[in-house]
Amino acid sequence: MAEQRALIGVKYDDTYAVEETFQLFKIPWEWYDPSHTYDVVIARRGEVDLAGAYLVDLSEKDYFAEIARILNEGLPHCHEPVVEVLIDELRQILKEHTLLVEIPPVPWGYSYIVALTHDVDITSVRERRWVSVGYAVYQCLRKGMVKDAVRILGAKCGVGKDPWNCFEEWMRLEEELGVRSTWFFLPEKGKAGEGAPAIRAGYYDLDPELIRTLIDGGWEVGVHGLDNWRDVGAAREELRRVTDLTGNEAGTRVHWLLFDRDSWKILDEAGYSYDSTFGYNDDVGFRAGTMQPYRPRGCERLLEVPLNIQDLGLFGTFCWLPHDAGWDRVPCLHLSEDEAKKRCAEIFQYAQQYGGVVTLLWHHESLSPPHRWDVFYYTLIEITLRGKAWVVPAHLACDWYCMRRNIRIYIPKKDDHTIIIELAGDVVNTILPRLMIRVFAGPKNIKYPCSDHYINHDYLDIPCEKHLIEANFDDA
Repeated sequence: MAEQRALIGVKYDDTYAVEETFQLFKIPWEWYDPSHTYDVVIARRGEVDLAGAYLVDLSEKDYFAEIARILNEGLPHCHEPVVEVLIDELRQILKEHTLLVEIPPVPWGYSYIVALTHDVDITSVRERRWVSVGYAVYQCLRKGMVKDAVRILGAKCGVGKDPWNCFEEWMRLEEELGVRSTWFFLPEKGKAGEGAPAIRAGYYDLDPELIRTLIDGGWEVGVHGLDNWRDVGAAREELRRVTDLTGNEAGTRVHWLLFDRDSWKILDEAGYSYDSTFGYNDDVGFRAGTMQPYRPRGCERLLEVPLNIQDLGLFGTFCWLPHDAGWDRVPCLHLSEDEAKKRCAEIFQYAQQYGGVVTLLWHHESLSPPHRWDVFYYTLIEITLRGKAWVVPAHLACDWYCMRRNIRIYIPKKDDHTIIIELAGDVVNTILPRLMIRVFAGPKNIKYPCSDHYINHDYLDIPCEKHLIEANFDDA
């Protein structure tokens, strides 16, 4: 095989920003070498000898700095995946000046990925204080749910079935849909977390039998962190409490989405496989600016799986957000179901357009009164399945992206009629859906000698089944 090469050279002083950008925008590239010939160079004007290559001038628009900033600092109330928009802008430029090859952020045969998750804050009416139970009864009565109000009061007094223990209902619902999800359990009973108000505490013990039932049934169990976001010792202990029962690696979502600039490094050092905290309590959208799992700056292994849609953000009346002087009570969107469906449809449409993972959070107690948000959840999943999404627990979405991240693409041969694409890494996985190669050929008539492919007016999609792929094209 000819020498491995890239058609795009990059000169930039922030290694992380470049490498993470090209994990999201998975194309062949290399660090600029003045002895190599390129179709495109990405650098600041005057820093390199172009030798006939087209320059993407970072002094005019610094894609790497902007993408890295958004991924690691986040955006307030962002309703557009701006990182994907920036990547697509760069994609359109490159397509004009080189034959672009990409591994898109979506599995072969699917349109996008949905990660289903549940935060387990409450498992029983009996474990809650009377003030919480009373408020729930009041909400039921306001909505005319008198029988539900009576059931909640009865359960608090030890009479009848507990309506806030919903695990069996959740499992039946998801089995009916043919999907599985991730459950984030609080690691310690009666603990609010350092500096947090007492109402943040949960009052249940981890149930080994329940956790084993979930694991054996194909669900995932993770850590609903209390202090793991602020202290590495606490992070390790909270992880241990859960993994001792599951026997598996675990990801986390921090309770109330508490987070600061050091949290990713702490979670990474403690051994979590992923985090899914970076989202909004009071809104839905794209806090990280992207739908793709990504590696935060300074982390060795941890991936962030951004949170996009949660039930309380859509339907809740208020939530608690921390600030330097304490806590603020902040209004949530409090939408009608029709309004909420439109907001979710916008996010699904972005996923259809760009690929990526839409992460849903439905709290464990959301099936029960006074919420009754189970029908909406069911409807959302039906919509995504009809839209050909791969609907999975968060860890499988992470696994697929890890497989994609570990692939390198090279172009050992390109001439007027043939392109050979070489993939370094494990391209075949018996559990996960296949990756695919997208060849942007512009006004070319692309020919591929295998029946398993898809031709668009602008590109050819090929499933990744081997390390060498050859495609032929002729002038139209």
